[in-house]
Amino acid sequence: MKNRYLLFGLLLAGFTAQAQAPADTLKRANQNASADSPGSGRQLRPLNADRPGVTESPNTIDPGHIQLETDLVRLISTKPAPGSRDRTLRVNALAIRVGVSDKTEVQAFIDPYTVEKAWEPGEPMQRHAGFGDVALRVKHNFIGDDDETEALVIAAIGLVRLPTGGREGAGGYEYGILVPATYNLPGDWHVSAQAAAFLSYDRDEKQHYTELAPSFALDHGINKWLAAFTEFSTRYDVKHEQWASAINLGPIFHITDRFQMDFGRRFALSHTATREYYVGLVIER
Repeated sequence: MKNRYLLFGLLLAGFTAQAQAPADTLKRANQNASADSPGSGRQLRPLNADRPGVTESPNTIDPGHIQLETDLVRLISTKPAPGSRDRTLRVNALAIRVGVSDKTEVQAFIDPYTVEKAWEPGEPMQRHAGFGDVALRVKHNFIGDDDETEALVIAAIGLVRLPTGGREGAGGYEYGILVPATYNLPGDWHVSAQAAAFLSYDRDEKQHYTELAPSFALDHGINKWLAAFTEFSTRYDVKHEQWASAINLGPIFHITDRFQMDFGRRFALSHTATREYYVGLVIER
């Protein structure tokens, strides 16, 4: 546990220093609302979050700035087999994004404190609690000017998940690549898609397996302070030849130019998919 807190402290200190030196694809409903970047004379891009959906934004944040995105609370339930069910409460899943150039940012994802409960037929309820893993990521925007003045924006995200957690962690190193894309339409409509592939770790069998995770999203800025999104996402376990599909939707509230909150619900379309309720926020500085 001490090692976990030490790693978190080093990551946070390093990213904060980097930000001072130089989550979903939802766009700001008011595209003209922006603040001046200190000392540069340029305007900041609109607030752009990778949350709350699975489909992430291809836009990066401005260099020298830091953005915090978090699940304040997320309740997850699944039915892995007939007669059995799992329920997980995740608290404060944190993503730290730091802009390092006009096209590139680095990120750290800190898995939260989780409480897991499982019910099996004829067995007493089992309960486990603890912290999860840390994932390090790099996002690079390579098509589009990254400030929404061009129609098509595409990026690539590479990640590695470190097995820093206990039983609630993956139990081994995991790797992934994501390619999010957004097409900006008139009237503050945005159509997004994401192709993703992961080399995940099976703790029980102690081996890696491949997962594919395409998703599609539509979001709309209704007015200056309110937007909404809907999303279809699926995940294919190549090893077990199994799909897990769901629909995700909810409102997003733009409290200020640099602060937003969101609420959402994930509806399972297959028995292996998770059913989720969540509330989160995004802050940029």
